[in-house]
This record gives sequence, structure tokens and C-alpha cells, in this order.
Amino acid sequence: MRLRIIARGVAVAAALAVGATGCQIQPNDNTLPGQVAVGDDGYTVTVHFDQVENLVPNSTVQMDNVVIGTVAGIRATDWEAEVELRLLKEVEVPADAVFSIGQKTLLGAQFVEVSRSESRDKAPRLAEGAVVPVGQTGTYPSTEQVLGGVALLLNNGGLSQISTITGELSTALRDRVPDTRSLVRRTNELLRVLDDNRGDVVRALEALNRLSSGLAEDKDALVDAINRITPGLKALETERATLVDAVSRTGETGVRATQVVRASRQALLANLDSLRPVLDRLASVSTEIPEALKIGITVPFPAMTTHRAVQGDYANLFATLDLTTDHLLGSWIGPVDPALLGGDQPGDAAKTSKKSSTDKPSRKKSGDDRPPASVQPPAESSTSTCLLAFLGVC
Repeated sequence: MRLRIIARGVAVAAALAVGATGCQIQPNDNTLPGQVAVGDDGYTVTVHFDQVENLVPNSTVQMDNVVIGTVAGIRATDWEAEVELRLLKEVEVPADAVFSIGQKTLLGAQFVEVSRSESRDKAPRLAEGAVVPVGQTGTYPSTEQVLGGVALLLNNGGLSQISTITGELSTALRDRVPDTRSLVRRTNELLRVLDDNRGDVVRALEALNRLSSGLAEDKDALVDAINRITPGLKALETERATLVDAVSRTGETGVRATQVVRASRQALLANLDSLRPVLDRLASVSTEIPEALKIGITVPFPAMTTHRAVQGDYANLFATLDLTTDHLLGSWIGPVDPALLGGDQPGDAAKTSKKSSTDKPSRKKSGDDRPPASVQPPAESSTSTCLLAFLGVC
């Protein structure tokens, strides 16, 4: 009897112990038998994820649908999930590989998928203890997300209006297919041109950005300028009628002036023709006018000597007096025939002239075309006719 009681007590105690410890046993807290790369054939790496969905330890790690490792542990650090993976040493995993969390089936368990990056450069192998950042990780849509998207499409996604949209599109394109194709081709050409000028477009946008930045920096100055110009604009608005009337009258004045010019064109041209001889005479004496002006104001002293005329209480005068007969006659009477100065009589001069004229044919025969001496015009006297020659000006 006692043995039965002892046996029952031991059985109850064992049952209580198993029950107490069984509630704390979790199959994913410890490494399960048969897992890949959990022994000496594997190495450990740490991968950071934004979210791990329903991933649990002992989940598989696959690459190209082949199991190459096992999830050893999951912990949270700085709002990121650190997943410790055990990978087979014999599998070469590149250091730039992408780690994503996927799901085997619609209701199946999740796993970590390893895929090679799109980089053509051969990356080094992922080493023991490597840490993969969040930038090399991702997550495939979960079952909940897929079912939520399908529910949205079926309930509020406009699926029932697809038939209406298709019918309206067919009606819009009816008998306009060539035009639509032409529009598509032209759109392609436009996009091609934009692509070819992409650099210019970018530079234009950058220049516009710099202009906007400059305007933003000078915002206060622009506001001040606008505030100052506002009263002027108000004044212009107030005087707008007066300005319009002034412009209109100016136009009428221009029309009247055109009519006057057209009416007086002949008279104006005649006046200009009459003015031409005067201008020609002025042009012919243009070199003498400055010389005349030198003495015109400071008679009888030239302008260039007036500053030396008066020296203190006396005046200087430098003059050249030529009282010879030739100079006096040339200055007061004008050129005189040299024959008269030589003592010849006028009658003798006439005879000489007549005789020379009778000898003209004989001279032509001799081949001398020069006119006889008596026919040549009297040579001008070398003496100038300037009345102020005695001052040394002429």
C-alpha cells in the first residue's frame, strides 16, 4: 500500500515538473537537429533589416532556391533588426549580395533569400563576422499585404469601371488611329530631342536655380523697390489721360510737320542750292580765314604778338617799312606792266604787240606752240597787295 502511494507521488511530481518546464520550452530558442551550417561547416554574418515580418530563428537561408544557411538569432538594436545568419563555407556569397525576407507559399514559413547584385564587377567574398547594412536588404510583399491590395482593387479600385473605360477609349480612338500613331511618333521625337538636349535643360534649370537664389537673397531690396515704385505707378495712373492726350497731340504734330516738309520741299531744296555757292566760297577761303582772324580783333597787331605789345608803361612795335617805288606801287595801285616800269612808251608796246602777232604764223611753222612774249599775260608782281605788308604780317 505504501509502495503504491509512493509511486503515485513520484508520478504526480514528475508530471508537475514536466508541465512546469514544458511551458518554457520553445522549439526556436535552440538549434534543432538537421539544420544547415550550424556546425563547423558554417560561418556567421550579421544582417540589418528595417523589419523582419514573421521571420523566426531556425528559418532557412536560400540562394538560387538552394538552402545555404540557417537563421541563428534575431534581436533588435537601435530600431533595426539584427539577424544572425550561419552560412556554408563552401558557398561563395559576394559581399554586395542583397538579403531579402520572402515567403515560401501563401501560408508558408518565411525565409531569407540571398541574391547577387546587378553590378558586373566581381565583388569579394562575404567574410566571417561581416555586417551587412540596411541598404543591402529588402522585404517581399507579405500575405497580408497581397490580400489587402486585392481587397482594395476589388472593392474600391474601380475594377467595375474597366469596361466603361475601355469603351470610351475605343470611341475616342475610332477613325483616329493614324492620328494617334502620329501623335505617339511625334511624342517619341520630342522625348528624343529632350534626351539629346538633356545637358542644356539641366544647365538651364541650374541657371534658373541660381537666379532664384539671387532673387531670394535680394528679396528685401526687391520689396523696397516695389514699395518705392508704387507711388510713381499711382501718379502715372492718375495722369494717364493727360499722357494719352500728350502722345496724341505729339502724333498730330508729327503729321503736321510732315505735311509742312512735303509742301516746302521744293523751296527748301532751292534754298540749299542757293546756299551751295556761299559754302563753296567759304571753303575756298577756309585757309585765309584763320589768318584774317589773327589780326581782325587786335588791329594793327597780330593776335600772336599782342601779349608782347604792352610791357609795363611802354608798348613794343616791330615793323618793317619798305618805301621803295615797286613796293609802294604794288601795295597801293596793284600790278603794273613791267614795260611801263622799264621806260617803254605805250605806243611802242602796242607796236611790239602788233609785230609779234604778225610773226605768229612763222612760229607755228617752226613747231613752237608757245604764245609770243607780248601775248602772254603780264606777270603778277611778286609784291603782295596786302596793305599791312609793312608790319611783316603778309
